[in-house]
Amino acid sequence: MKRIVSVWLPLWPIERMRRAQPSLVPDDAPLALVETGTHGIRITAVNPYAAGKGARIGQALADARAALPGLLTQPADRRRDRAALLRLARWCGRYGPNRNIDGDDGLWIDITGVAHLYGGEARLLDDLIARLSRFQLTARAGLADTLGAAHALARYAPSPALAREGKAEAQLAKLPVEALRLAPDTVLLLKRLGLNRIGDLYRLPRAALQRRFRSAKGVEAVLTRLDQALGVRAEPCQPLIEPPALYVQRCWPDPLISPERLEAETARLAQELCAHLAARGLGARRLCLSLYRADGSIAEARVGLSSPSWAPEHMTVLIGEKLSALDAGFGVDVMVLAAVQVEKPSGQQGALAPRLKGGARADAAQLVDRLANRLGATRITRLEPRSSHIPERAEAHVAALARAHEHSWPLPCGPARPPLLLAHPEPIGVVAEVPEGPPARFTWRRVEHRIVRAQGPQRVAPEWWDEIAQSGTRDYYRIEDEGGAGYWVFREGLYGREEAAPRWFLHGLFG
Repeated sequence: MKRIVSVWLPLWPIERMRRAQPSLVPDDAPLALVETGTHGIRITAVNPYAAGKGARIGQALADARAALPGLLTQPADRRRDRAALLRLARWCGRYGPNRNIDGDDGLWIDITGVAHLYGGEARLLDDLIARLSRFQLTARAGLADTLGAAHALARYAPSPALAREGKAEAQLAKLPVEALRLAPDTVLLLKRLGLNRIGDLYRLPRAALQRRFRSAKGVEAVLTRLDQALGVRAEPCQPLIEPPALYVQRCWPDPLISPERLEAETARLAQELCAHLAARGLGARRLCLSLYRADGSIAEARVGLSSPSWAPEHMTVLIGEKLSALDAGFGVDVMVLAAVQVEKPSGQQGALAPRLKGGARADAAQLVDRLANRLGATRITRLEPRSSHIPERAEAHVAALARAHEHSWPLPCGPARPPLLLAHPEPIGVVAEVPEGPPARFTWRRVEHRIVRAQGPQRVAPEWWDEIAQSGTRDYYRIEDEGGAGYWVFREGLYGREEAAPRWFLHGLFG
């Protein structure tokens, strides 16, 4: 069963501004954040001093100043508030990989399977609130099986509010109907009907509730929110970032600072993650190591692998090269190693030199991984087959760390093709018998070659369905000059059958 934490930051805009510009937010004077709307200037947030004097969110500034002449104001900045809230949600990844913001002043975290790392759910909530308090943030938290229940507990129950698995219904019954995240007019109608608490909705038959609403849309909103809070109906929760396929995590009461300890703990995390991967028959393709520092900042190291792997030593080497560039700051108290992308292993080239033994045996995939992560993912490429019988279109260069597609290299019919193709066919001057004789001599890069042996032609017809990359009919010849060098040449076009005059090109070299 899922376990969701909802965090409410009731003074978020004010406290965010105080953290950014302390001089703008006094503690001993009333302050309100305001913005201009269709109904004039209205208050969007107030500090505790102003709230104690009667100022409230949504109030017109003129009305608030009439009752509180000394009210100070600052313009609201919703864009910066949201950006800072997103950064805070990323920081909450220390409590679980799936998290996101919830409205303009809250966030949620899926802590399923994480609480034991903190000594239980109650201690996790205490740790979360204590850390937010050290950031000078007022926070209330609720924990339940659903987002709806956790949201209600965080905002309307004494904090921290913890509902045990399957026990949220009794705690929600005492809360006001506003806790169900309903529209204000719907809440007003429920109260007029005498339904002030969520528990009042439990006892009322649904058919009776439907008769009391004028529109089916209104009653459906109430029933949907109630069912979502109780777990009867699923509520989609979109995480902030792509959730990893697998992850492992470690936390320490005393932050780690030394590079040696960080490397050792990274190796332990890699061992643990690879054990989970091997048990599932999967290999990692993308990894992310997240370091949560004691000062609230985050450092990340991301690496990619050219083929699925569950080798902990290899992962440790790749991450270690990135780890040395990360600053531990005031210490790291949480480390998370996540397999962001996993795949089933497939047959790949096992070694660059299969006949070598022991330490001389080099794994091709591991070499590619180290080069790509050191030099850049786009700088190391590999060839991938394409569906085309035109030689230069039958393969393409793709990033070595890109996802490999499930297809094999087709074996071309006819005579053998050269092991080395030029990047582009190069024009040559040829002396040959017309219309379809093999070359007798050719000139390439201002050097003349006399042919002593020729094999062909092998005809390759144009791909009629590709009008953009259209080419003429090709006749390929394998030829050998007096020095014993082998070449692969072709004539594009046919004498007397195509409009353009035939041309000759050199396309590849034989050993």
